[in-house]
Amino acid sequence: MEIISAEEQISVMPNPEAGAVAVNQPSLAPNEALKLVFGEYAANTQRAYARAFRDLQEWADIRELREMEDFDPLRMLEYKNQLKSSGKKASTINQTMSALRKVCKVLTEFGYLKQNPFKASVIRAEKVETATSKGALQVSQLNAMIEANKVMQYDGRIAPLLRFRNDLVLKFLYLTAARRGEASDLRWDDIVQDGDFYVAVLRHTKSGKEQRIKLRHELHQELSEWRSLLQQNNIESAHVFPSLGFRTLGQKMSGKGINDIVSRLGKAIGLNISAHYLRHTAITLALELGEPLQKVQSYARHASANTTIRYFHDRQLLEKNPTDSLPLI
Repeated sequence: MEIISAEEQISVMPNPEAGAVAVNQPSLAPNEALKLVFGEYAANTQRAYARAFRDLQEWADIRELREMEDFDPLRMLEYKNQLKSSGKKASTINQTMSALRKVCKVLTEFGYLKQNPFKASVIRAEKVETATSKGALQVSQLNAMIEANKVMQYDGRIAPLLRFRNDLVLKFLYLTAARRGEASDLRWDDIVQDGDFYVAVLRHTKSGKEQRIKLRHELHQELSEWRSLLQQNNIESAHVFPSLGFRTLGQKMSGKGINDIVSRLGKAIGLNISAHYLRHTAITLALELGEPLQKVQSYARHASANTTIRYFHDRQLLEKNPTDSLPLI
C-alpha cells in the first residue's frame, strides 16, 4: 500500500502487484476517505500528513493497512520515543504525532482500522521550552529591521525594488498576521474593496477555506505604490510579491522566499527568526493592547481561542505573575 503520491498528496492506492488492502471496505475507498477529510486543506498541510504517515510506514515496515490492526498505543509510543532518541526537536515530534493522530482517526472512522492506535492519554505531547519557541518581537526590533533594510547590500541594478519589496513584506506580515504561504500566494486580483475598506482575500489558507483580512489604509497605500513601481520598471506580475531574480523576474515567489527575506533582515540585527515571528508579534501585541480575545482569534484566523491565548500566555506570566503582588516575608 502506498500512502504518498509523486506529488506527496495524501492518498491510499491499493497496488494489485503488492496485494490489495485486506479489510472490509466501506462505501468509500481509502483514498476517497482521506481526500474527503484532507482535500480542502492547504497543500502544505496535506504534504505534512502524508509525510508523517509515510515515515511511520517505513519505520514499522507497514505495507498494507491490515498490518496496523495489531498496532496498539504502546507501539505508537515506541515510535514517538524513537523520534526522540534520534534527536528530533520537541516541536517536530509534536507536529508529527499530531498529524498521525489525525490520520489514524480518519482511518478508524472509515473502517480501515479496527481500533485507533493513537491514545492521547498514553502519547503525551513533548514539552517545548519557552526559550526555543517562536516568540514575539519588540516593536523596536521591527523598526531596526526596517532600518537595516535601508542600508543592506543588494544588487545595485535592482536595489530600490528589493528594498521596497522587502520592507513591504515585513509590514504586510506584521499588520495582517498572515502566514508566509498566504503572502506568497497573494495576487493583485485578491485585493478588493469592501465598502469603505480594502481587504485581501486569502484563497490558499492553512484550513483550506477562503478567508478575508482587512488592510489598514497605510498598508493599502504602500501596496498601491509598490504596484506602480513594478509597472514603472516594466515588471508584469499577477502576484503581489513577485520574484526579482533575473531568471525568475515577475514569477511567484515561494513561501521559502518570503521566509528568507525575514530571516535575512533578522540576522542583520542579530536575530535568528522566521516569518512566523511577525505573525506571533501581531497576535501578542493585539492581546497586550487589550483587544478582546475573540476578536484577536478572528483576526488570527484560529479555529480555537486556546491557540490564540498561547501566543502570549508565557509572557503574561512573566510580566504579570500573580505572585508579584504577594506581601514579602
